[in-house]
Amino acid sequence: MTNFPMTHPNTNSIMKPYLATLLVVLLSVTTIPAHAYLKVETIPLPEGTPPEIGGLAFDPDGKLYVATRRNDIFVAKPTTDPNAFDWKLFASGFHNGLGIEAPAPGHIVVSQMAELTEAIDTDGDGSADTYNNLNNEIGLSGNYHETNGLCPDGDGGYYVAAGTASHNGPTFWKTHGKYSKIGRRGRNYSAVQWKGWVMHFKDGTLTPYAKGFRMHNGIFRDSKGRLWCGDNQGDFRATSPLYLVEKGNFYGHPSSLVWDKDFPKDKDPLNTPQDKLDEMRTHATVLIPFIEMNRSCSEPAEIPANFGVFPGQLIIADNNNTRITRIMLDEVGGKLQGSCTHFINGLGLRTGNNRLEWSPDGKQLYVGQTVRGWGKPSEGIQRLSFTGKTPFDVEQIKLTKTGFELTTTLPVANLDEAEISINSFHYQDSFKYGGGQLDKKTIPVTKAASTADKTVTIDLESLQAGKVYHINIKNLKSKDGSKLHNENFYYTANQLH
Repeated sequence: MTNFPMTHPNTNSIMKPYLATLLVVLLSVTTIPAHAYLKVETIPLPEGTPPEIGGLAFDPDGKLYVATRRNDIFVAKPTTDPNAFDWKLFASGFHNGLGIEAPAPGHIVVSQMAELTEAIDTDGDGSADTYNNLNNEIGLSGNYHETNGLCPDGDGGYYVAAGTASHNGPTFWKTHGKYSKIGRRGRNYSAVQWKGWVMHFKDGTLTPYAKGFRMHNGIFRDSKGRLWCGDNQGDFRATSPLYLVEKGNFYGHPSSLVWDKDFPKDKDPLNTPQDKLDEMRTHATVLIPFIEMNRSCSEPAEIPANFGVFPGQLIIADNNNTRITRIMLDEVGGKLQGSCTHFINGLGLRTGNNRLEWSPDGKQLYVGQTVRGWGKPSEGIQRLSFTGKTPFDVEQIKLTKTGFELTTTLPVANLDEAEISINSFHYQDSFKYGGGQLDKKTIPVTKAASTADKTVTIDLESLQAGKVYHINIKNLKSKDGSKLHNENFYYTANQLH
């Protein structure tokens, strides 16, 4: 599913019937049931502001900067009362700002469609008075789909994720940057330079870093210095992937290859046979089932130690549904792969989950939302907090030579082998939009046991590399009587022990 569809010429008239409902939603505070481990609160922006959130960032003083996709940057010091944020307009004039960082108080860097821009409050009055164009070497075709994500590199520079254009929208007659007629072809295309790439920016210089992306709406560098992007199911994407991004690698979507200096200039990347693309590409670290888990991956983030549960694990927001995916990484043969399940699914969370930002103390997760037509209006900011009640859930899944080892958050009370079912399947990327679960098979469980208070081992009749394993566990309870929070888990077995 593609993020950020083209704005309809009659958007205002279409939206009017929903405005009253949207206002009520934005001014409400939603708390999920007492048995759940997350509290969800809704934080309103100033009245009259289109609450389409493109970016969130905290500065070193703990102020929250919010980039709205229409134009403006707001700032406020968070308060315990979600309705008491004293928002101030910090900067304005941005075109679809979809990445923001605040390296210093009163100093922001924004990746907008046209350029990488910094805005600085030099006189200390709370509003930016200096705007600098840091770089505009990434092309601009005028297509609505060409979004730019942003994250720091840990050394004073930034990584920028530049999304491809969509056939649903045109390009302008006059474009900015280099233009390619070959690149203009395809469902999701790269008509101007560096669309479908991750770039690195430092000291005024923009350099290509990795290629082969479709719509990597959000980019993140974790505490170990690893760089992550999701992507969206669509052409050359059978389902939603999470990628470990490494320099020079190709990640499967061919349109970006027109800007690769090593790809033949007289060749159309879309005519490259699929088996050749498969040989060239770096596989997803985790494949996230489109229907069951995440329809439209946006920004990844890492759960901090102070949050209280699942520390160090990755999460990735779903722009098209009321959920955020949790990722459990596993190292096999020196390479990362892993599994996914829900971090939150419904329970007060809205759709349109586009940006994730942890509070400086690591105890609250701010979620910026915008849908732009993919479903009913669901725009604004929500805040997630840990209630202090640890859920009974699978915290980690490790591949063994004979199956899987699951670690749970609480001691297990019972384990019935008959209540465990495991299926395997695979995906095949192609020029078609999306793709189903292929060669789906039930894999017999030969043995299941709870070998320690928080450890469950599952042995299988067979394992095969290149498969996704769906693990379903029913009626499992902890010793305190809690039911399993999630029953479905999907492990991507790129390789075996």
